[in-house]
Amino acid sequence: MDSAWQGARESLGEEATWVGLIGAAVVAVWFLILDLIAGHPLRTPSVLGQVLLLGRENPDVIGTDFTGVILYTALHMGLFLAFGFALAYIIRWSVDNHFVRYAVLQVFLAFELFFVFVVLMLNEETRSLFPVWTVLAANTLAALCMGLYLWRNHPDLQRELRETPLGAAPLA
Repeated sequence: MDSAWQGARESLGEEATWVGLIGAAVVAVWFLILDLIAGHPLRTPSVLGQVLLLGRENPDVIGTDFTGVILYTALHMGLFLAFGFALAYIIRWSVDNHFVRYAVLQVFLAFELFFVFVVLMLNEETRSLFPVWTVLAANTLAALCMGLYLWRNHPDLQRELRETPLGAAPLA
């Protein structure tokens, strides 16, 4: 794994933090825009905070519960920072191991499905506020932005993918 660690432009911690912050920001901005269009700014973190962290079965969907917003935002950031660390580690590992490159696709699919399942577990009233397409779109945009950052940050991975495509065995 030495070449991946030496070829990166930043330390693993710095890179992981940026990846997590980028993903979290993209999703947050996406849902803020949707909330603004619907005329209820901050409804998404308010409702999700109330349901997932405050345990309310019938959240206030009209007003804004700032406790819910703060708690959900902290959870959202923490999860994305953890995901950013895992993703940055896997990307560095994939520079030296062509089999791991295929795992990146699996991580993306798990990322998408996890949040879809979280939404599907909500009660019907709350679930209707978050159509599946909005969750898929948010996570796809986040994945693209995180991926672009990682792509630009790892010229060694770019070179390796040109020489050995995704999941292919190297020509030795």
